[in-house]
Amino acid sequence: MADFRIHDVSTAPERSREILDAILDGKGFIPNVFGLIAEAPVVLEGIAAVNMCFDKTSFTPAEREVIALATSVENQCGYCVAGHSTFALKHGVSPADVAQIRSGARADDPRLEALRAFTTSLVRKKGLVSEADIEVFLLAGFKEAQILELLLGIIAKVMTNFASKLAHVPVDTEFAEHKWEPETKQIDNHKAA
Repeated sequence: MADFRIHDVSTAPERSREILDAILDGKGFIPNVFGLIAEAPVVLEGIAAVNMCFDKTSFTPAEREVIALATSVENQCGYCVAGHSTFALKHGVSPADVAQIRSGARADDPRLEALRAFTTSLVRKKGLVSEADIEVFLLAGFKEAQILELLLGIIAKVMTNFASKLAHVPVDTEFAEHKWEPETKQIDNHKAA
């Protein structure tokens, strides 16, 4: 069985240290998932680049957190749901909307609900959304270019969702208040076979 290590700046491979330093400067701590990914510097460089590009999209910080949170809920990633619940609240998403998104329910804010629903649909249907799904998203005031920007956010989140679940990354102290478990457990295909 793999024994994944969560690095800090002092234990990380040399190529990962500058990125971890930047994360520490920006967030005030290094989330465990980035400490994990630091083991593979090229992967850390890649996810940092994708996240930096996603931050430059036309979505507000709150909207980016709704995308990350909805993706993480759909992918049943407890670690990322806890983290993005924390960040969503910090960026002004209401506690009620965060709670509803975490439970898979409709957000009260109509624009955030359209974003949550479309993100969930894209992830669940693996991109094969209907014209009606697209129309609802556009009627909420989003633009066609934002559909492509949204994909960038999903890509970034899938990476950290899968890494967190693969390595059973523990929830950071900074996210502990928003710990989350999916309602239904995934079937372990290895045990079921």
